[in-house]
Amino acid sequence: MSTYETDLAAAKRSRTAWGCGCGADNPASYGACHDCGSPSWTCAACGTVNTTALSSCDECDSKMPAELLGDREDGFEMTWEEWIATQVGPRVVGGRYNHGDAASTYEVLAIERGPRPVGVWPVWDITVRFDEDGREHTHCTRWDARRDTVVAQPPAADGDEWRFTADVVTVDQDGRVLLIQRRWEPFTGHWALPGGHLDEGEDSQLAAARELVEETGVRVDAADLVLIGTYNAPGRDPRGPYSTDAYLARVPVGTVAVADDDALNVRWVQLGAALENAELAFDHADILRAARRMLTAEEGSC
Repeated sequence: MSTYETDLAAAKRSRTAWGCGCGADNPASYGACHDCGSPSWTCAACGTVNTTALSSCDECDSKMPAELLGDREDGFEMTWEEWIATQVGPRVVGGRYNHGDAASTYEVLAIERGPRPVGVWPVWDITVRFDEDGREHTHCTRWDARRDTVVAQPPAADGDEWRFTADVVTVDQDGRVLLIQRRWEPFTGHWALPGGHLDEGEDSQLAAARELVEETGVRVDAADLVLIGTYNAPGRDPRGPYSTDAYLARVPVGTVAVADDDALNVRWVQLGAALENAELAFDHADILRAARRMLTAEEGSC
C-alpha cells in the first residue's frame, strides 16, 4: 500500500480520519485533502480536524482553530492567557452562573485541567451542580465561557480580600512527586506541595517557579510549567479566601532537592503513595489527583 493508504487505514482504526467536501477521507495529520488539495483546520477545543468548508467544528461547534493559538508576536491570534479566559471565563469554584444555551443556573464544584497530553493547549473539566434538579455533571469547556452570565460570585469571608498563591506538582521520570514539610501555620508539620504567595507584579507561573527553587532548590523554567487548574473552593485555607494556580513540572530522575525557606524538610514520594497520605495540607490531594489524571491520560477528554 502507498503511504497515504497506510496512514488512512491507521487513522480510521483510531477514528481520527477527516472527510473533505470532495468526498475523500484523510488522516488527521494531513493539513490538506489528499485528493483535491483543500486545506483543513484543527479545532483548538477538541482536536477534531475539519474541512475549511466548515466555519465551526463539526464535533463541538467551537470556532477557534488550534493554528491561531500561540504568542501574538509570532503571528498568532490568541495568547495562552486569552485562551484560558475563553475556556474558564468568570467561573470560580463556589460561584453560580447561567449559560444561555442550557438556560439553567448551576454552581461550580470543581475546575480541573482536562486530561489532554502535556504540551497541548488545554481544555478544562468543569464539575457543576444544576439548581433545577440537583444533578451533578462534569463537562469539557467546549463553549466560549465568556457567554456565561454571573448569577453570584463566592463572597470573601468576613470581608477579607482574596489572596493568590501558586503551587507546583514536581514529578520525576520515575513517577515520584516532590513534597515539602511545612514550617509555619497553617498545617505546620504537614506535607504539602511547594508553593506560596505571588509577589507584587508577578504572575502565578513565575511565582510557582520562584517558590519551587526557594523552598527546595529545584530550578525549572517558568515557561515549561503546565497549568493543572485553579483551586479556590471556600474553606480550602483556614486563613480566609485563597485562590491558587497549580502547575505541573517535569524533572529528571536524580534531581536533588534541599529544604529551605518555608520548608522544614523535603522528600520524593511515589505519586500513588502521596495520595494515600491523609495528612496532606490544604486541598493538595485534589491537586495531585488532577495531576495524576494529566500524566496518565493518553488522549484528550474532548
